[in-house]
Amino acid sequence: MKKTAMIFQGIVFLTMASFASLTSCQKELQSPIAASQKTNAKSSLNVIASGDTLLNVTYESGTLNSGITGLGSTSASAPDAAYMISPGKTGNYGIAHKVVLDDTAYLSAGQPRSESDALGITNARFQPGYARRYEFSVLLKDWTTWTSSMPADADILFQAKPTSGGPFFFIAAKRNAIVFRHGATAQDNLVSDYTSYINQWIDFRVDVLWSNSGTGTYSVYTRLPGGNYTLKAQYSNESNYSSTSAYGYIKWGLYRADQSTANGSVTTRIAYHDNISIIAL
Repeated sequence: MKKTAMIFQGIVFLTMASFASLTSCQKELQSPIAASQKTNAKSSLNVIASGDTLLNVTYESGTLNSGITGLGSTSASAPDAAYMISPGKTGNYGIAHKVVLDDTAYLSAGQPRSESDALGITNARFQPGYARRYEFSVLLKDWTTWTSSMPADADILFQAKPTSGGPFFFIAAKRNAIVFRHGATAQDNLVSDYTSYINQWIDFRVDVLWSNSGTGTYSVYTRLPGGNYTLKAQYSNESNYSSTSAYGYIKWGLYRADQSTANGSVTTRIAYHDNISIIAL
């Protein structure tokens, strides 16, 4: 009887050790704001670790949604508001977004814009406490340069925003520069003069720690054709998630807010995008 009890205790010890070994190898949840993130209405865990690629839009499917369920394309009705281009930055395909001012076919929610978005992809969303890297490549197609007689329009190429309200940050072509804008007034030149790079691909990277309590950070990099990534803007101690929205998401394309030819704005703009990615930090 004593021998049988000892054998049983040994089995229990080995079983518990094996279970502990298995659980210690699992990833920890990335989000510090909740015990788990939900991928849908069910209580399934969305486990994210630093270095995980959460979104990778290459357009190599040759389709506007890059073959990714939930990826949104333009809401503008014009047939050429968004279309495939070939080649892309690094592969066979990329996407073009086109906006023609004073033409209702290029309006979305009452504004001249044509944008794709990751709103419908759970892993691509963000909340306070999330650390994320956003990367994308952009080409200003046959871009008309700015002169002093023209308004200082901002043609938004990429933005991160809540589900309700304006963007937390955006990257835009403004005058003859490409700028990073966040908060009420903070603005930095990522490309001081893009005129030498029209019809060439430029890469951007934005590392963000999202915060609604003054601990947020931004590090913004630019890579010009043939060069390396260079740090162009850096901020810390930011409350960069200034919204009551449950989560935020990214958009890319062209958003030409409040522009019109009557004010002297350029009638037609086209921007190419490729290699949009989100990586957990």
